[in-house]
Amino acid sequence: MADEQELPALPIRAYQLIPDPNQPAVVALAIETDQGHSLFLATREILEDLGKDLLARAAKMPFRRDQT
Repeated sequence: MADEQELPALPIRAYQLIPDPNQPAVVALAIETDQGHSLFLATREILEDLGKDLLARAAKMPFRRDQT
């Protein structure tokens, strides 16, 4: 990317992994925000790396206490 631009950070409201029987080597990752949906294709390697990175980051975050 020649010019970096600042992108808005939107809270993730939901996500879904959508397999494609015609393309078993990839899965679609749908992410829903207040601005709508985005769809990304990911290989097994990407999903494994993403899963590890998400778990590592989550382990460093404080636990959320529900306000009930």
